[in-house]
Amino acid sequence: MAVDPDLTEDEDDTSPWSTDPLINEARGPLIYFLMRWSMAVEVSAYAAGVASPMGLNCFDPQARQLRR
Repeated sequence: MAVDPDLTEDEDDTSPWSTDPLINEARGPLIYFLMRWSMAVEVSAYAAGVASPMGLNCFDPQARQLRR
């Protein structure tokens, strides 16, 4: 899955992100990936898959658990 990193480049309205730029959602050692509800399952799985090999944790606040 290719993830469009920037809403400003999303002319076809296909970006999974609900805020832009994502770096504005960084708080200390955390970054919040605010995403469209309709794409949340797929995008959160993608984010967890990218984070894991880098030794990062991906926490799903709705499920209240770490994604792997």
